[in-house]
Amino acid sequence: MKECLCESRPVEMCCPADSKLRKEWLLKLEKEHKCLRDTSKEIAGRLRIFSNPSRVEILLMLSLREHCMDEMAKKLKARKSAISYHLGLLKKQGMICVKNRSRFSFYSLSNRGKNAIETFGYV
Repeated sequence: MKECLCESRPVEMCCPADSKLRKEWLLKLEKEHKCLRDTSKEIAGRLRIFSNPSRVEILLMLSLREHCMDEMAKKLKARKSAISYHLGLLKKQGMICVKNRSRFSFYSLSNRGKNAIETFGYV
């Protein structure tokens, strides 16, 4: 018989019948799973960022150099309001940085954004 090669850990106790033990067990399960639930929401939020080709294109543009909104709108052939919406989502996820110079805002890729793009094998 082959030995299992997975890295799962053995369970101390599963589904106790005693009501007091069961209550403690359920609290422990909830505590153990809360971290995973929070992490899964964060990962899903980050992946949603990549579900739109325009946002991905913006990130790729910013990986080359900083851009102002006018440049991005021209390159993407999109309205500034659409670009602004995508930039807001990217900023909220911490993927981009904004620098204000005179009357223009310049956008660049943050370290988090660089890491996200590198994860997919770009840059």
